[in-house]
Amino acid sequence: MQTEEFVNEVARAADLSDHDAALAISRATVETICAHLPAEQVRKLSSQLPQELTRAAEAGRTQTTEKPAEISLDAFFEQVAVRAERERSEVEPAARAAITVFKRALTRGETTDVVLDAPRELDALLTG
Repeated sequence: MQTEEFVNEVARAADLSDHDAALAISRATVETICAHLPAEQVRKLSSQLPQELTRAAEAGRTQTTEKPAEISLDAFFEQVAVRAERERSEVEPAARAAITVFKRALTRGETTDVVLDAPRELDALLTG
């Protein structure tokens, strides 16, 4: 999957006409989820993402620790909004769409690993 395809799918699913907003929210979503995954997991999944989003994943990886901190779903969306420099109300639907496309970009095994390694509070987002 290429970056444009990823972003177009996010924009379509979130009903966003602003391509730049869809790209910013996609990047921010990938960075935020990767900031809450073990560094080794991020390293593995990065190779399956488009180059632009690999950079976002790596940025998230640099922010993680050996045991990533738990995060609530609300705090997750807040972090995405801050990273994307967008309003929280604009971010949530697009971030949900970005997670869906993110999971499709990964192999089934990698997606399962992400769900198992992610904070429990994000289970509904990652499995829905």
